[in-house]
Order: sequence, then structure tokens, then C-alpha cells
Amino acid sequence: MKTAIILSGIPGSGKSTYAKQLGLPHFSSDFIRLELFQTLRKHHTKADDQLVFDILHERVFSCDTSLIYDATNISRNMRGELYQKFKSRGYHVELHMILEPLMFANFQNERRSFEKVVPFYVLNDMYKFMGAPRVGVDCDAYKIISQSKFLNPNVNYSDFVSVAEDKGINQAVKQFINAAYLPEFIKLTENHESPYHLEDIDEHINMCIKNAPTDVLKIVSILHDLGKSQAKENGHYKGHDMISSMYALRFFDEIKNVPKEIIPRDIIEIVYHHMTAHQGLSEKVIQQHKLEPHVVASIQAFNDIDEKSRFSTVSKS
Repeated sequence: MKTAIILSGIPGSGKSTYAKQLGLPHFSSDFIRLELFQTLRKHHTKADDQLVFDILHERVFSCDTSLIYDATNISRNMRGELYQKFKSRGYHVELHMILEPLMFANFQNERRSFEKVVPFYVLNDMYKFMGAPRVGVDCDAYKIISQSKFLNPNVNYSDFVSVAEDKGINQAVKQFINAAYLPEFIKLTENHESPYHLEDIDEHINMCIKNAPTDVLKIVSILHDLGKSQAKENGHYKGHDMISSMYALRFFDEIKNVPKEIIPRDIIEIVYHHMTAHQGLSEKVIQQHKLEPHVVASIQAFNDIDEKSRFSTVSKS
């Protein structure tokens, strides 16, 4: 069967370098952007992007063999639309996620030739909205490719959870998260600076952990708001749920000895949807993301924990 390999990753993560190793026809949005504008530094308007992707799709869907589709492909919704287009043409779809810490990707980005350097604000915005994959929704299979580890070597699940429970999430992060990612957790102990949360970020996570009645909800509590440190901007946390879902993805890719009752696919999904749950999961969302009834129930159960694990005079309802 012909295979479409969709690459996903922010600029500077190494997608094009990785693509060269695969030996397949390679269709890249960056190549087209350079053809049209001779630079990656400018021309990031919606109209420019539409032109680039119109040309990319015309070329890709004129090909009837295995191929590489090389673009940032940040959001699951965007990848889901692409997945359906490939499936309708008889492809097996693999998602290869090229993942690096933001600062490392930017370091590699800035080493490019001048016209290929993407502005940092573009990288930063993309990093915030890169969501975890879900087999059957945006791919048939996925793999993670990275030069950087998220966790230190040989971290046991039970050790991570025990430290988070007994000493708090900040200690667990300092003890178990790899140094390459630690700069993204600098703001973890800062105050939310929000009327919805008068407590510090790590304090909220610790409250959730203490209020979680099951092992499933406990690990969701540990992971759900880790992205707030990287997303924080003037008391706002747009995209933190997506960053947290990516941290959860990397966590389960590397952690050792996960108990059989902990299903990574489910935990990642609960983290992914924990903000949507504040307004209620619509039937459209449930169908779009193919959420099983037990996952929906867990998302709703965690929402109750998330709501009560804060100090605030403001209701989110």
C-alpha cells in the first residue's frame, strides 16, 4: 500500500534533514515559500499561507505514490483534514513528529542561511498550539523523532508519581525532566496572576493531585497544566493545554514501567481536552476526536477536580 508520511514540527526542529533520510518524493511548504517569496523571514499572512498550501496540495495530490508531506502541521484539526484527504486516495498515513525543545529548535533555526530563518514569534506561537496526535483521527500510526530527551534516563513511573505526590510537582520536574526541557518550566512556581486562580501554578497542580481519587485522575492531574509555564504571558495561558498534551505524549514515550491500568492514549486525550471540558464537551467534539464513553467520563470527572482545586472568587461556568 502507498504511504503518506506527514511530518510535523516547528521550524528548526529538523524536518527537512530528517526527510532526506527517507528516500521518498518530498513535498515541502518551505520549498514553495522560497520559490514564491525567496525568504522564510516574511510573508506569513493568511493570504500568503493559502497560496503556498494551494500549490503544495496541487503537487501532492497529483502524485500517486508513497510520499513525504513536509509542513509544520501543528494542529490536530489541520492534520485531521489532511488525513481524510489522503485516506480518500487510498493511502496509509504515518505521522512523524519531529520534536525538540523550543530554544533548541530556535538555535537550529538561527543557524540557517539568512533567508531561511523564521522569526522567533512564529516559532513561539506554533509551539503553543502543537497538539498531540490520535490514531484514527489524524494518522494511522505515529512516531516521535528527536535529538533531545524529555525525561532523564530510566525514570520509573512510580518514582515520578511518588515524588509529585509527596514533594510536589516542582520537585518532580527538577528531579526527572531532562535539562534540555527545564527552561520551559521556569515559571512553574509563579503566581497565575489571574482572577480564576489566586494560587501559584504548581500549587494548583498539587491541589489537583491531592484531590484525585484514582490513579488515572492522579496522573492527569500531574500532567494537565505543565504547559502553563511555557505558555504564560501576562496572566494568560493560551495554548497551555496543547503544550501539556505534547509533554504527556513525550512523558509516556519515555517513562518506564507504566501500570497496566494506565492507558497512555487515554491520559493524553484527557489532558488534551481538559480546557474544552470547562464549557462542556459537545457531541461534535466527541465525534471528531473519536472519544470513547470512558474517556468522556474521565474528562468530565477531571473537570470537577480542576474546578475545585483553586482559590478564586470567579466562577468559570
